Amino acid sequence: MTHERSPAQPPPRKRRKRKKSRSSPAATTIHSLTDDLLLQIFLRLPSLATLVRAALACRPWRRAVVSSPDFRRRFRELHPSPFLGLFFQTPSPVEDPALPAFPYFVPARRHDRDLLAAVRGGDFFLTYIQGHPEKALSWEILDCRSGYVLLRNGDQLSSKAMAVVNPLARRHWFFDDSPWEVCEGSRGTAFGLNACLLYSDETPTSFRVVALAIDESRVRAAVFSSDTREWEIHPWVDAPGRPRRSKMWLRNSKMQSNGFLYWLYNNHKYMITLNTETMWFSAEELPRFLKNHCCSFDVGETKSCEPCLVYAIDFTVGVMLRRTDSDGIEKWMLDRATPLDTQLDGVLREMKAGYDELLVVAVRDGFAYLATASKVDPHKQSWFLSLCLETMKLENLFQKEYDSGAHPYAMAWPPPLVGNYGIFALEDGT
Repeated sequence: MTHERSPAQPPPRKRRKRKKSRSSPAATTIHSLTDDLLLQIFLRLPSLATLVRAALACRPWRRAVVSSPDFRRRFRELHPSPFLGLFFQTPSPVEDPALPAFPYFVPARRHDRDLLAAVRGGDFFLTYIQGHPEKALSWEILDCRSGYVLLRNGDQLSSKAMAVVNPLARRHWFFDDSPWEVCEGSRGTAFGLNACLLYSDETPTSFRVVALAIDESRVRAAVFSSDTREWEIHPWVDAPGRPRRSKMWLRNSKMQSNGFLYWLYNNHKYMITLNTETMWFSAEELPRFLKNHCCSFDVGETKSCEPCLVYAIDFTVGVMLRRTDSDGIEKWMLDRATPLDTQLDGVLREMKAGYDELLVVAVRDGFAYLATASKVDPHKQSWFLSLCLETMKLENLFQKEYDSGAHPYAMAWPPPLVGNYGIFALEDGT
């Protein structure tokens, strides 16, 4: 017997067949990116200062940068170290040379907020070394490389010391000046030349300082290592090129490129080179137009880290590279020369009024830093310019009196982005 449904009862609800559930895709976030994708994004950041700000946001991002030397190499190729300004040496007053002199910093005009924040957070007054009462108040700046500044303390009547300072990282090291033994065994009177600083972005806690001594016809190098905290003195070497016997036949210099140091003979005929890896000296005769005492030049690197020599004669700037000639001899050969008069329009044209020459202050990371000069009025304030060696375009930096050496200061890679240093170092190395 079949059961009939009462008309008063509602019809039974139809059961819907359940569809097979599909797993919803996981949400993609910035933290789920692989290190390779993250580093590709970092390569597109505008400057090292922005990279520092991004990479230090969290430990995984910092670890991605630290663990990839190839990324750091590619980032340097795309983004040269940001130029932040120039260090100048304050000369002692002529009326009282005993008064202390101290370096000072002039920042470049920048619109990048991260670069401005880096300068504001740095110790560009060098208060770290001023806070040591046992040191003399006079400090002379000798060299400036990759965010580090080399200074010498004291005067001729006091024992000297040296300091290497990183204003951005607020780090400093004190050590003894080059030892007196470097002048022992000299022929006649020996003189010490200003020291040079050697530093690599990949070894942020290590540096070397090279000091040179000369006698009447020889040279001798002494090298200080921050790792051993000692000076290593190398033997006397007869100066190649046989300079004329004189007390000061070699000039002080801060020229260097990729581990090679350069000093110019006072007669402008030769330039001596020191390979700081092998500690071998060599010398070569300069091209004829560089022997002109009116020619100003400096040695540095192109954007691709190739050694280059930049010279200025009047308002023409030339770039020379190391090339092999038809005889198989490597020498400095002219790559290009550009008259800058064509770029001197507007404010730049006003710069040329009253000036008769350009001085090459320094060459760093693909840029030449220039200063105008007047032979008629040596105290006339100079215009400081930067010249991109890739495009040969000028940029006006600022105007000030140029009374002594100028040292470009560029931002260096901070230790936490190269290795496990400081508060970022963990026991597991992550």
